Amino acid sequence: MQDDIPPYESRVTTAKLLIETEEYEMAVDVLEGLLEEDDEVVQVWYLSGWVCHLQLEKAKEQQERDGRDVTEVEAEEWKALKEAARSYLTNAKKLYSKLRCDDQPMLEHVEQLLGELGGELAGEEGDAPLNEDYEPCSDDDEEEEEGDDVEAPMEH
Repeated sequence: MQDDIPPYESRVTTAKLLIETEEYEMAVDVLEGLLEEDDEVVQVWYLSGWVCHLQLEKAKEQQERDGRDVTEVEAEEWKALKEAARSYLTNAKKLYSKLRCDDQPMLEHVEQLLGELGGELAGEEGDAPLNEDYEPCSDDDEEEEEGDDVEAPMEH
């Protein structure tokens, strides 16, 4: 059965495509599976935070279009999405530094999103400490293998 699962990089690309087509729930499912498999890929943490941010923005836009007050349930969902986005993006930023990545546009977008969401989360209780073993950031290696078919980071 393990052979039926597409390669990790293909699933990252699938998550990006799902995000671009606003299939956020499916993107979350793919990204959660990727994090379970390897939680030291900065891009996956970044995409997870980005998709939570996009879900929050879409929900707010829908509520405004409907021209109604925010329900208590919506307010709780929005708070949960905001905190999830902050958590994912905080982890992306920490891992970015730890792995010494050099994808500056991604880091800038992470920092921009964190600024919009109220900043980094400081020392969450549930945060497992990042492993101290150094592994270089693999994003550049993957991009070189993909050749000229490299995508720029998503912009909002």
